[in-house]
Amino acid sequence: MRDIAQAAGVSTGAVGNWERGANTLSMENLQAVSAFLGIDPIALSRGEVKFLTENHAISDAEIITDIGHIDTGPLDVEILGVAVGGDDGDFTLNGEVAGYARRPAGIAHLRKVFALHVLSDSMVPRYEPGELLYCGGRDAVAGDDVVIEMFPTDDETVGKAYIKRLIKRTKTEILCKQYNPAQELSFDPYAIKNMWRVIPTRELLGY
Repeated sequence: MRDIAQAAGVSTGAVGNWERGANTLSMENLQAVSAFLGIDPIALSRGEVKFLTENHAISDAEIITDIGHIDTGPLDVEILGVAVGGDDGDFTLNGEVAGYARRPAGIAHLRKVFALHVLSDSMVPRYEPGELLYCGGRDAVAGDDVVIEMFPTDDETVGKAYIKRLIKRTKTEILCKQYNPAQELSFDPYAIKNMWRVIPTRELLGY
């Protein structure tokens, strides 16, 4: 477990959550674990183990110093720059492109998609700090995880941003929840600049 956690850059507790089914792997972590173990990432996402080489056995797994990324598509998804937020804000979007991520097969033809790194621990164990999330696609509905960007207030240059689970949306309220600490949060729809859906791993893989 420790070797897998080190390969994916997460805690052993996060790996334990994957094993218990308490949390799903992000696309980035799925690629890292698959590359480390030498198994098919799509099969792994279904809970199956399919080795990429016929003679490979579970006991033959080796520690690799540079696991890299599985080439799942062009390196054309913008990773938006983020900064740690103050007070109750999870983070802020600085308006700059910090780099590019590979485009998974499931979003090969999806436009207006971007990625960002998680900075806050408010959604642990769902998302760990440092995980890469892909955002965009259809409008968010109740049950989706979302990235919310607020309009800046009078004393701010950029608005606060949050990663939460959408519970309900009406004309007068956007109700969300977080896991750490567990609580519900209410947002004024008219104070929200953007709300994007976090694309689940199963969609990134194309099913």
